[in-house]
Amino acid sequence: MGRSFGSRTLLAICGAMVLLLASLAIVQYRWSTRVAAADAQREKEHLDSGAALFASEFNGIAAQAQAFLQSTAWAALQSGDRLTGVPKLIGELYYLELEPQGTRNTRRLTEEGLFAPVALPEWIAKVHCAELAVEQPPALLAPIFDTGTSERSGTAELRVLKTFRWRSDRCFVARIDQTYLRETLVPRLISQSFGATAAAEYDFAVVPLSASRDAFYGDPSVPTRADLRKPFFSIPGPLALLNRRLDGIPGGRQSVYVQHVETVRGQGRTTLANVLGPGLWELDVAHKGLPLTAAFEQRRQRDWLLSLGVEFLLLAAIGFLVIGARRMQQLAEQKMQFIAGVSHELRTPVSAISMLSRNQADGLIAGPERVKQYGELIHQQSRRLNEMVEQTLQYAGIHSGLRRPAKDRVDLREVIEQAVEARREELARGGFQVEIALSPDLPAVSGDAKLLRTALDNLLSNAEKYGDGGRWIRVKARYLAQEKEVQTGAEERGAGIAPAAQEEIFGPFRRGPAALDAQIPGSGLGLSLVRSAAEAHRGSVTLVSEPGRGSTFTLHLPA
Repeated sequence: MGRSFGSRTLLAICGAMVLLLASLAIVQYRWSTRVAAADAQREKEHLDSGAALFASEFNGIAAQAQAFLQSTAWAALQSGDRLTGVPKLIGELYYLELEPQGTRNTRRLTEEGLFAPVALPEWIAKVHCAELAVEQPPALLAPIFDTGTSERSGTAELRVLKTFRWRSDRCFVARIDQTYLRETLVPRLISQSFGATAAAEYDFAVVPLSASRDAFYGDPSVPTRADLRKPFFSIPGPLALLNRRLDGIPGGRQSVYVQHVETVRGQGRTTLANVLGPGLWELDVAHKGLPLTAAFEQRRQRDWLLSLGVEFLLLAAIGFLVIGARRMQQLAEQKMQFIAGVSHELRTPVSAISMLSRNQADGLIAGPERVKQYGELIHQQSRRLNEMVEQTLQYAGIHSGLRRPAKDRVDLREVIEQAVEARREELARGGFQVEIALSPDLPAVSGDAKLLRTALDNLLSNAEKYGDGGRWIRVKARYLAQEKEVQTGAEERGAGIAPAAQEEIFGPFRRGPAALDAQIPGSGLGLSLVRSAAEAHRGSVTLVSEPGRGSTFTLHLPA
């Protein structure tokens, strides 16, 4: 009852652990899904923040370049002084002035820092000073403003600008240096905005928002697989430009109310093109390899499969623990059976030797024949006791791992003859007929002669114990060339072994039910030693038996 209850309890605990692991797997799956979605959202927010910072920084640089043109460049042009400190964003700088007759006068900034008249470039012929930027080629336009007249209102905080003059016939046209843009500015802004390691994880591209959308920076495939699109290069409108110009009004930056805006010598367009939309260009960001969402989903699946593998390992560990616990329980039961069986088997020869020797010592045995008979009985019991001790030591030696089988060239014929000769007298006293059938072409085997002798001794001892019905033993050995193996064993014509017990009897401390019922002496180690010897030689042992017709044990050894 105790063992049954313990097994049921162990199975119940294992079932509960399996259910807990399954529940944990479900929870981990849901949790990993939510974590992956949160990580993807957080990464998108990080990209949005970086893209906004990128756009803000670039727009600031463009605004600074425009302010430079409207203040420093305009002042240098009017005074005729050299112009220095030109922003690196500007590759070529032109001053465009429209005459009342419609002609265009163009001056270009030379390497000496002075504006010199040049022929009108073809791409500037289509430029209007009412614009703030040109898409092709990329150029920045800086309109010319005259502050006009102003007066102070009743409060010191408000100035009224009665007239604000915009010179629609004059402007600076700054062609952007695309080499500086591609090789220096954009990589620097990407590193500052997204981090120094962003280029290892993401691809970046800059494309115009025009119909062509040909990337002039980065991988051309990025626009088609972009995870994020951020417009930039947004030019401020005229009021923002006016606020920058008002810094020159005496009294510093103050609240200003514009009462009237005048267009001086305007031709063609009379209002500024107010580029307050998303921008002229677009920054596209794409995750390397898979799209961002798919990459996080792949990472989630990989992490979940890894955690699932860990749970399977835990489940396997639980299974191994259960199997180990069960085997330990079985081993403990076998050891108890062995102790009980060996105690009983040891007690019989020890008691017999003690009684026979006591009788001889007390002088109760008279006559040479009686003394000889008592001596023979004492010898038989001592030999039986020695075999039991020897079997126990051999089993412990094989399974301890301390003694490894030798790999010598063994003459199996000689080993068989020695084993039979050692038991011939005993078998003859028991009335056994012994036959030896050895093939003439029997080859040598590689192995341990002592271990093979132990196996044959145990097979002969087993045949002697359980072959009383037939009183016949046959020891055989033959060579099978096709299988490249040597077969040797013992055959007897005893009671035989039931099919249900044929595999069980090879286990340590195991004995068949018929042997227990017939009270045949033995410790249950003999056939276990035979199997261990065969496996130590990379072989096996087989049993062919029928109840009432005897048994045949065969060792299969590599030739």
